[in-house]
Amino acid sequence: MTDCLLCHNTLTPCFQFSDIFLSRKPRETVCPDCWGKFEVISDRHCQVCYKPDSDDICRDCKAITDPILHQAIFHYNDFAKNFFQNYKFQGDFRLRSAFDHVLTSSLKGQTLVPVPVSPERLQSRGFNQVTGFLSSAKLPYLELLTKEETRHQSHKNRAERLASENPFHLKKNVTTPEHVVLVDDIFTTGTTLKNGASILKNAGCAHVSTFSLFR
Repeated sequence: MTDCLLCHNTLTPCFQFSDIFLSRKPRETVCPDCWGKFEVISDRHCQVCYKPDSDDICRDCKAITDPILHQAIFHYNDFAKNFFQNYKFQGDFRLRSAFDHVLTSSLKGQTLVPVPVSPERLQSRGFNQVTGFLSSAKLPYLELLTKEETRHQSHKNRAERLASENPFHLKKNVTTPEHVVLVDDIFTTGTTLKNGASILKNAGCAHVSTFSLFR
């Protein structure tokens, strides 16, 4: 028996016939009650940026000449905020495995590029939350980008985020694939992913899409 990563109650294993047939043991890390508090984005979302409660293409994406196709899974609700408070800011690295099956089903077989953190942020936090997720899900990735230290996004208002200069740079002596998915944990204004995608496109990636667990 193991405990839920979030509420610490004992998890009850749930086996399906396919698990037995394939000699596969399911890896459960979050109990059904906690899992139900992560709010999945419904089919009613922008077809480009995944903005919730938008029909077809939202106004912001219609105003962009070359919008980047994005995919997200969950609403960034209060439960999610509490999760990231514990994972990113309190440093509970065990939580990296909470979304293994979601990430595998969404991203397996694609060329993934995680959004980097600055060296200063990596030193203070001890890990990159995005590569933590991907590594736990056993998804290979290419670290093509570096990031300069800037004022933390959570301390900026929307206007400041949108006006930020691009803090990303391409690593030296790397080969850029033709198709990549730039992966982040949370989509706020989209500036982080837009900036990272811009660097990758300028470096020769013909097709860059983006993904975040939360929107």
